[in-house]
Amino acid sequence: MNRTISALLHAVAALGCALLLCLAARPAHAASATEDAARPGPRPPRKVAAYFEAGPYWEFSLLREQIITALKERGVLERFDFPEALHISPGWDATEDAYRDAARRLMQDPSVDVILGMGTAATKALLAENNGRTPIMSIDVADPVGAGIVDARTGRTAPNLTIHYVRDKWYKVFALFHEALPFKRLGIMYHDSPEGLSYSNVHEAREVARERGFTLVEYPGLDKAESGATCAQGVNELLGRGIDAFYISALNCFDWTQENPQPMFDALASHGIRTFARDGSVHVRRGALMGLSTLDYVPLGRFYADRMAQQLGLLPPTAQLEREAYTPKITLNLVTANNLGMDIPLLLLISSDEIFDATLVGTHNAAMPR
Repeated sequence: MNRTISALLHAVAALGCALLLCLAARPAHAASATEDAARPGPRPPRKVAAYFEAGPYWEFSLLREQIITALKERGVLERFDFPEALHISPGWDATEDAYRDAARRLMQDPSVDVILGMGTAATKALLAENNGRTPIMSIDVADPVGAGIVDARTGRTAPNLTIHYVRDKWYKVFALFHEALPFKRLGIMYHDSPEGLSYSNVHEAREVARERGFTLVEYPGLDKAESGATCAQGVNELLGRGIDAFYISALNCFDWTQENPQPMFDALASHGIRTFARDGSVHVRRGALMGLSTLDYVPLGRFYADRMAQQLGLLPPTAQLEREAYTPKITLNLVTANNLGMDIPLLLLISSDEIFDATLVGTHNAAMPR
């Protein structure tokens, strides 16, 4: 078993390196910010960056701030405007037509130089209304292939779209979870729509369940907004169906900035359920057993900031762009493991990047304000 875990851990570590595909548009070379500053006369107009999300999500806000920070580090932030009027968020319960209408307005607005498309629904709407010219930064998309944003065979996407894409990422996440801390019946919740299946990585979970022989217990009854009430109902139904593990996916009801998922965490813990979080520390520090964070927000912010600046001619042609190569981070909560009466395999302990334990201090301290 140890050899298999070790092989999987090495495979997951390789996600940030060998399997990283940086898909970016290739615009014609333009004048750099340095050249602009050296020219006499008035400075060129600032570049207008629009922001489009289907609805608010904590990771969207964090990544937007990291992109802005990275633009400042590059010395080009003063060349950008992020107008509040172009910060578009119709809401998770809005219709597909509303998303398309918002995308159409942005694509037809001659003042917009670049669009930050946050998540699957926003990116799909932008591509449906694509003018083929305005650069689109597609950020935080759960399953680009399943959503039809990236071609599975060629890895290609729309010429004016930039996306950070890691092949087979979620497949390896489920395989690692099952190998490291085996379970028999994994519970998963989602809204029954293409986007809902994508946010919860259901297709990959089904594939790994078939290959590894565990049962995937599905609850597709969430409302479109993935509200706390329907999620609580889903957790209760899954508990009644005899799950022994639960996957915490990118659902709005698990967004600590919008909801309080603690009662669901407590219900799962009281039934001895092993909880696995795709977003790592944010949930593990609050009681999830294990997490595997596949995003490192600082280099990811630099990745998109560099490509925004490059495509708008604000970097010299010789500038070295952020490649956003990193190793996904394994996180464990030993307090939760102790409460479940579990012995964590030594190899998993050694391989973990972050451990939360009330007996430890410093970076491994489990105490965290809510």
